Amino acid sequence: MPPSPADRPTVEQFQAFVDRTCALTVTDPHTPLADLGVDSLRTVALVIAAEDHYGVVVPAEALADPALTVEGLWRTVLDAPTAAPED
Repeated sequence: MPPSPADRPTVEQFQAFVDRTCALTVTDPHTPLADLGVDSLRTVALVIAAEDHYGVVVPAEALADPALTVEGLWRTVLDAPTAAPED
């Protein structure tokens, strides 16, 4: 189950999250993360941080897209199932 409507970030909020997490400034959410200087390890770290922050599970296929953008990851987070609670 995706985040509830109250917990769903706007694209601007998610962009600010990416800015903080990756220590960069995103000026266009349509720019591929790789073009912003986010390498594969930082992309994995960003996805893990998003999963932890928003309580979702991002499908592994999202990481395989070399043209992944902030907006694309934001949409993936919105559609991602909620993470199972830890025991």
